[in-house]
Amino acid sequence: MDKKDTIPVGGTFYPYVMELFESKQKVGILYEDNGVTRANGLIESVFERDGLQWLKLEDQTEIRIDKLYAINGKFSSDYSEC
Repeated sequence: MDKKDTIPVGGTFYPYVMELFESKQKVGILYEDNGVTRANGLIESVFERDGLQWLKLEDQTEIRIDKLYAINGKFSSDYSEC
C-alpha cells in the first residue's frame, strides 16, 4: 500500500518552507492558483503580507504558504490528487 508523507490536519508548511529556505535546497511545489500549479527553484525569501505568510522563488514567483498542496514530496493532508 502506498503512503504519502503528509503534514498533520490543521498543520502548516511554514516550518518545512523555512527549513528548505535556510538550507538553500531546490524545491518542487504544487500550489493552488486557479487549479493545481507547479513551481520549481530556490526559495529567495519568506515574508509576511497582510497577515499571511508568503514565499518568493528565484524566478520572482510569489506563493502564499497556505495555498501549498505539496513541497518536496510532503503533502497537505487534504490533497487528494496523485
